[in-house]
Parts: sequence; C-alpha cells; structure tokens
Amino acid sequence: MSTVDRHPTTTALEDEKDMSTTHEKDIVVAEENPEYIEFLALSDLYQGDALKKLTKKIDWHVLPQLVFIYLLSYIDRGNVGNAKLFGAMQDMKMDSKMWNLGLSLFFITYAFGGPPCSILLKKLGPKIVLSGVLLAVSLVLVCSGCSGSIASWFPLRLLLGLFEAGMYPGCAWVLTTWYTPDQIHSRHTIFYCGACLAGAFSGLLAYGIGQLDYTWGYRGWRFIYIIEGVFSTCVAVGAYFVLQETPAKQGGWLVDQERRFLVLRNKFAYGKDKGGSADTLNKKDVLAALTSIHVWILSFGYFCVGCWVYGLSFTIPTIMNNMGFTAADSQALSAPPYVFATFCVVASGWFSDKYKMRALATVLPAVMGFVGLLICVLSVTHKHLVALTYVGVCLAQGGSVCLSPAFSVWTSLNAAGSGKRAVAISVAVVWVQLGGLVGSNIYLANESPAYHTGFGVSLAFLGLGNIVTPILYWFLIGHINSKKDKMSEEEIYEKYTAEELQEMGDLSPLYRYER
Repeated sequence: MSTVDRHPTTTALEDEKDMSTTHEKDIVVAEENPEYIEFLALSDLYQGDALKKLTKKIDWHVLPQLVFIYLLSYIDRGNVGNAKLFGAMQDMKMDSKMWNLGLSLFFITYAFGGPPCSILLKKLGPKIVLSGVLLAVSLVLVCSGCSGSIASWFPLRLLLGLFEAGMYPGCAWVLTTWYTPDQIHSRHTIFYCGACLAGAFSGLLAYGIGQLDYTWGYRGWRFIYIIEGVFSTCVAVGAYFVLQETPAKQGGWLVDQERRFLVLRNKFAYGKDKGGSADTLNKKDVLAALTSIHVWILSFGYFCVGCWVYGLSFTIPTIMNNMGFTAADSQALSAPPYVFATFCVVASGWFSDKYKMRALATVLPAVMGFVGLLICVLSVTHKHLVALTYVGVCLAQGGSVCLSPAFSVWTSLNAAGSGKRAVAISVAVVWVQLGGLVGSNIYLANESPAYHTGFGVSLAFLGLGNIVTPILYWFLIGHINSKKDKMSEEEIYEKYTAEELQEMGDLSPLYRYER
C-alpha cells in the first residue's frame, strides 16, 4: 500500500478497528499541524456505517455522470471503424494508407493535448472543462459527417484528437480527489465501463443507423456521425449542470463536515502524516512527475497498451466482415466482446482494490489478451473456425480494457501530491496515445484477413510491455520499499522535519509504493 500502517483512514475503509492507540501516536507526531489533528478527529466520526453511507453517496453523485459522458466521448471517437464499413473511404476517395494516416492524425493531437487540459482542469474545475470538451468533440463530429474530402477530414481528425485529449485524464484525476487508494481502482474501472459500453453501443448504434445507408443518396457513415454528434451536443449542454466539482468546491449534497473530511482525507491519503503537497499545480510538481522513474516505467507499459489495443479496436468490425458477415451484421457482432469486457474490467478493479495486488491485476488480463490474440492468429484465416476466432476476439477485448485503468490507477497511486499526480496521469495518457499512433498503422489492408504485421506487433508489445514490464516493476518496487524499511520512524523524524517530509511526496521514507 502507498500508505503505511500508521495511516488512520486506509484500514478504516473496510474494517472497523479501534484507532485510539494509533491516533494518540499520530497526534504526538502532528502537534505542529492542526489540520492533521482535525483530520484524525473526523476520521473517528467517519468509520463503519457512517463511512459506508458517505461512500455510497459519493458513488451515486459522482460516478454515473462520468461514466455517461465518457461513454459518449468514446463512442464519438471510436465510430471511425464503423464509418469505414459504411462508405467513408469511398466517399472521400481514400486508399488504405490515407485512411490510416487520418487515424494517426487523431493520436498526434490527442497525445499532446492532455497536459494542457489537466492544467485547465485544475484552474477551471471539472464542470467547465469536461462539459466543454464533450461539446467541442460533438461539434467536430457533426462537421465530420458533413465533410466530403481529405482536405476537411484531416483537419477535423486533428481537432477531434485535441478536444478528446482532456476527457480521460480529466475524469481519472477527478476520481482521485473523491476516493482513497483502497477505493480508486474499483471506482476507476466502473468509470471505464463507459468505454466498454461505448464499444458495444457503438456497434449497435451503427447497426441501426446504418440501415439509413443510401437514404436521400447519402452513405450511412454520414448519418452515424451527424446523429451521434447532435445527441452528444445536447448532452454536453446538460452535463455542465450535473457534473460534480472536486470535494473542496462541491456544495449541495455534501454537508460542511463531510466536505471537510473528504478534503483532508485526500490531502493526507498519500503522504502518511503531513500530506503529499498542497492542492496546487506548480513547476516543481511538473518536474517531479517528469523525472519520476515510476511514471516512465508505467508510461512505457501504457504505451504498449495503446500499440495493440487501439489497432485491435479499430479492426474488430473489419475482422467480423472478413469472416463473411455483412457490414451491418459486423457492427452487431462487435458488441458482445465489449459486453464481456465490461464484466472483466469490473472484476479486475474489485480484485486490485481488495487484495492490493496491482501487478497481478495488470498481468492476468494481459495474459488473457495474449491468449486471445494467439487464437485469432491461428484461426482468423480459416472460415470454418469462425466461432473460435470470435472467442479469441472476446478474450483479447476482455484483457485489453482492463489494462488502461490498471496502468492509470497504478500511476496515480505511485505519485504523491495532487499536482504531481495530475501531471503523472497526463504523461501516461500521452504515451498511450502515442501507442495508438503506432497501433492505427499496423493492421494493413493488404494483409487482410491474416494481418501478420498487426497481430505480430501486438503480441510483441503485449508480451514485453504488459506482462514482462509489470513483473520487473513489481521486483523494483519491492527493492525500493525494503530500502525505506531500513529506517525507523524515530530516525526519520530525527533526520527530516515535517515540512520536508511533506515536500518529498512519494520520495519520503515514510511512503510505500503500491505493488
């Protein structure tokens, strides 16, 4: 765990224990910090049923809105694969190379638009930024449905990536302000169910809207973009009024005492006794995130996720089509793998939070994805093995969706301090999108249906980045934590002041990295 045994709230999340001895020790240490003493007092009030009631209240007020807007956002950006099947390439007179270039342009702006959006999120708040992101994405989608040439399509893909960039890291950061380390992975996976459901709904919506193909002389892809874009625009306007702010700014359904407890809990959740750092974003936080070995190791794993996951998700409808199904039926058949993936991602988050085994919660889904891809490689060219190929697609999809929240949460847990954490998540998201830049160009049309390059590169990145890297990182964290264990608390407080420990964040000898 990233908090050590002396932390009063982490164990209180699930178990009702007598905290009096712990509090007496903490109060002695925290005599110079009135906020920490206040936090300990509030922690006594919010235990057991009181804490469960507050957590349920947060779940109902925070999660549904984030799930829904991320679902729409993911549908809006992911329907390019559906558009391909309903004539977008032909209408704009593109070959497969030009089409892949259009896919790649999205990831260029998506990759580097995340950090600026995170800064805006800290300054303006979730209501303005997240609803504004969804509105901008929706308008670009409508314009895409009206475009008719490469000259307009490519700039719109760049704009879509730029506006989409703030959605995922923004939602992920908001969750870290509401939940503790012991709760964050399970809640993050519930939020990420929006992506899984989007994959299912996108296929079903495309199946339904695709029935309008050639209506009024227009191909189905235009109706997909315009109808989905108009609906998302309406939702974006309403989202401003229902999205929640961070605990410090949230009113209405939180009483003052609850708000104060959540603010202090978030402040002291990562730094053990005096907090990670102030709830601000400054140059020091940015530098700390950019020089953290943990951020870069996990970013590499996240990059590998993007390399194989995005390529697969873009290609699933085409794989279905190559198996002999019509374009419309291919859309419908692309939905069940995402439904299966929804159950996988929820189970993964529950396992990770319950047993605190972050590496295993990453490696197991990766192994399932690896097996799924192998099945596809061996069966995709054999028409009589359609059912087996479909099983492989389901396993690959089920494993893939678990990895994004796993790496994102692991990154946030091993970066102490609100500012550093926000930057760390953004950096990781930059790399997963750069991976998407690779993934969108490895499934080559002239290799269909075998896709030797696509499946081969995917298996390589999956094995190296999502199986081998987490295992090696697990050993590294164990080594780092064991070195910190060599110093007793008495030695630590003799060597460092409370302020120094606070400024050190996760580098503090009191901090333990999650593994």
